[in-house]
Amino acid sequence: MNITFHECRYILHLKDYDSGVFFYREVLGLQPNYNWSIVPDQKGYRFYMGSGRLEITQIPFTPRQGRSEFLAQCSDLPLCMERILEEMPHIEILSQDARQVTLRDTEGNLVHLLQDDSLCSGGDVDKTDMFTGTFTGVLYEDDLAAAQSFYCDRLGLPLLERQEDALLLQAGDAQLLLRRRPAGCTLGPSMIGLEASSVNKLYDRFSQSPDYKEAGVLRDTDFDARRLFQMYDPSGNVVEIYAYLRNVREEILMH
Repeated sequence: MNITFHECRYILHLKDYDSGVFFYREVLGLQPNYNWSIVPDQKGYRFYMGSGRLEITQIPFTPRQGRSEFLAQCSDLPLCMERILEEMPHIEILSQDARQVTLRDTEGNLVHLLQDDSLCSGGDVDKTDMFTGTFTGVLYEDDLAAAQSFYCDRLGLPLLERQEDALLLQAGDAQLLLRRRPAGCTLGPSMIGLEASSVNKLYDRFSQSPDYKEAGVLRDTDFDARRLFQMYDPSGNVVEIYAYLRNVREEILMH
């Protein structure tokens, strides 16, 4: 049973939502996908970031996650840093060279900015839309073998590269880096969202397993179908599987 994955979202849970919006929209210059307000104290903002989507939500939001880490390619790294320092001169920069900059956002999440040397780079660069390359979300795993079984064998994400302490996967239009958790690591657990061609088939596949740990389910009110479900991976990271409403209804009507 082949499941196709499309959009991939990497989700950050923030205590200070307004500062997070300022950092990602104004400092990094990300283009908004959309924002929403579920209830007055729960807000969300989704941005385009290269091949992926970066989503920020305000705590309280369940299941709550810890600090996270991701990598994003930009078309002109020096120009990107020029904008960042103009908007936030006292930003915490952990390392910097001509190829990569590592910094922290307003709540301690690790952000790796990489120079994109693909053919689409070069020429005039729009200072308000510099993230044009690959987006890679990072998940820390206690057991890489168990993580590979979960994400590759059961979920069906393709394995792109195997490293000694990491696995690189294709996750829809973005990438996912599974890193072996080192001793003393304080990052994670983290959360991702994957748009799948069939939420119900994946739910049936996972929910029948004795080690399935459910975090939440949202059903469509008009059809007997699931619009999304959330589950924990073997190390406690949350994976949300979702479909757009039109796809849920088409799937039900065709069967």
